[in-house]
Amino acid sequence: MLEQIIDLLSRYYLWIIFLGAGIIVYLLRLSPLRKVMLFLSIIVLGFYLGACPCPAGSIFHIFTSVGAFLFILVTIITILFGRVYCGWVCPLGAVQELIYVDRYKIKVPKRLDRYLRYIRFVILGIFLYLTIISSRYMWGKYEPFKVLFNFSGSRLAFILLLVVLGLSVFIERVYCRYICPMGGFLSIIARFSIFGVRIDKNKCVNCQRCERLCPMGAIENKEGKTKINKGECIDCLRCKEICSKGAPGCR
Repeated sequence: MLEQIIDLLSRYYLWIIFLGAGIIVYLLRLSPLRKVMLFLSIIVLGFYLGACPCPAGSIFHIFTSVGAFLFILVTIITILFGRVYCGWVCPLGAVQELIYVDRYKIKVPKRLDRYLRYIRFVILGIFLYLTIISSRYMWGKYEPFKVLFNFSGSRLAFILLLVVLGLSVFIERVYCRYICPMGGFLSIIARFSIFGVRIDKNKCVNCQRCERLCPMGAIENKEGKTKINKGECIDCLRCKEICSKGAPGCR
């Protein structure tokens, strides 16, 4: 048993280091270090490790045994703190933030945005089914970022990569919002997270600055009240930085 644990840690030690560091800097509210963390995750977890196991497809590994540890670890972190992994560690999200240009921003209409978010659940359902019946990691053939980090892949995956990167220039974290199957799963369990960013209604003046700034469209003003959708929030703390009233807070 001890040898198995040591072997497991030796294969995942870089992921464990980054996950641990991400939680620490998040809990200490060291927002300036978030960009540093994301940049390093692109270099180390992305290009050095080849994004292996694939963050977006780690949920499928529970049926293939390879990489299931990452899925379990990220799930536990999400239940405790929300989607800290997505906002502070994931190299896929980091790439999107790096190439996004705010002045070229395209705002997706709320109604369309709401329907587009179901795509990731369709992808999740289809590839869960294919993985279960084949006992193989089927998502890897289509995962666009595997092409970016490994410089190889199918023609379809390469085309998907170009489409995702192109859209990411104009729509912030477009892959996270609409495509990522792991993100879809985490958006469900994050709704029940114990800690995370919350809006203090006694401090909030409903100026909607945080709503306009949120990279995931997780903040909405309904009936004169600003609320955070815990399932979509990636705990990036940008709302906390922009608010002069101190309404967004971590609990």
